[in-house]
Amino acid sequence: MKTIKLTKEHRGPNSTMFTGRPQGYQVREVLNLNQCDKDKEEYEISIPEGTTSFNPSFFLGLFYESICNLGGIENFHKKYKITFEDNDTEVIECLKDDIADNERQALIEYKNRK
Repeated sequence: MKTIKLTKEHRGPNSTMFTGRPQGYQVREVLNLNQCDKDKEEYEISIPEGTTSFNPSFFLGLFYESICNLGGIENFHKKYKITFEDNDTEVIECLKDDIADNERQALIEYKNRK
């Protein structure tokens, strides 16, 4: 499994949140996720310590195209595993809740895309 690290710089200056669909698109380009979607590798997506929120807008900009390319959220989960660098269990639980909400939003958009 290869690791793709999101960085504090991807959050924006002095921010603890990943937010904004345009910013998600931009990071998607930087990380070359379109190419990753096509290969046979599995990836760990590492969220940096100090992150307090992972908003749906950023998640959709970053991952929605992958969900579509891979044929749905289940296949996305097989290819990409999201992990957290923070050691604070409360922060990790909040981020897991954010990711679950983001995936529900992505699933709604995916089902309604036709």
